[in-house]
Amino acid sequence: MSSIVLNDLTFDAKSGDQLEDVSLELTSPQAVAICSNDNGAPDALKQLFDNRGVIEKGTAEVNGEPVNNFNRRRGNYLVAHFADVELKGKTVLKAVRNALHHKENVLTVDQTLEMLESLSIVPGKTIHELSSDDQQKLQIVILLAWCRPIVLLENAYDGLSEDARTTMANLVNDYCQKTNSLVIFSSNDVSTLMRYAKVIYYFEGSHLTSSRNVEMVNDVDCVVTVMGTGFPVETAVKLGAHMLEEAPNETRFLFTGNIQALLPLLEQSTITDVRIEDATVEDELRTW
Repeated sequence: MSSIVLNDLTFDAKSGDQLEDVSLELTSPQAVAICSNDNGAPDALKQLFDNRGVIEKGTAEVNGEPVNNFNRRRGNYLVAHFADVELKGKTVLKAVRNALHHKENVLTVDQTLEMLESLSIVPGKTIHELSSDDQQKLQIVILLAWCRPIVLLENAYDGLSEDARTTMANLVNDYCQKTNSLVIFSSNDVSTLMRYAKVIYYFEGSHLTSSRNVEMVNDVDCVVTVMGTGFPVETAVKLGAHMLEEAPNETRFLFTGNIQALLPLLEQSTITDVRIEDATVEDELRTW
């Protein structure tokens, strides 16, 4: 089992990004999402594992040992970063061979190519012939082929089309379970965070504000704007509404339940208009 434990951690990364008073405990196998209003927290977390910064307060441990004991660039391969994956070589085959060369405890070239062929990416294709989706898929497959117990996927899903995102997220989650690994990712899309993670950690800048288990959530959060009067706010809250704005003739809220349960409340004759939109990261952070 892999674990990351941060206890009251304040960390100053070399980039200037920070984590302040952060406490959390992550264990494998699972995919964990970070929802943040900027890239500061994900970038600081990445640099924490690279020992690129200073721990000002608290502790940070990976698999029971302080992160300062690890140096990934000197042979520690507990953590793999998506940003480390470079497609070097003219063809898919050459890129895979180069990516796996001189690395220990990784998949073989043939095993990696099998994964790619299941995605209709064939060894003989040149990198330039691949679509942007297929290039991103190739990078993710190489990242998984390194077989690291902790994988920082960063915001790799955001570079994929919706169909490709689903395909690769299912592959990553299957990898988590089969290899007992821990995957951490971020996204600017709330539906991606909710559909492909077990737990979401919400950061406002450098501060962890809350966490939420979304493993059993079937619907993606949406924002509902109700124009008019007479909307039964208290009943809506019991069904899963989280109020964002209330005015005499307008009510706006984030809804976390089944939208079908809400529809009867919207049938008041005094309600003149209803808008239902996907929740944004800003909406999520205001709520959680």
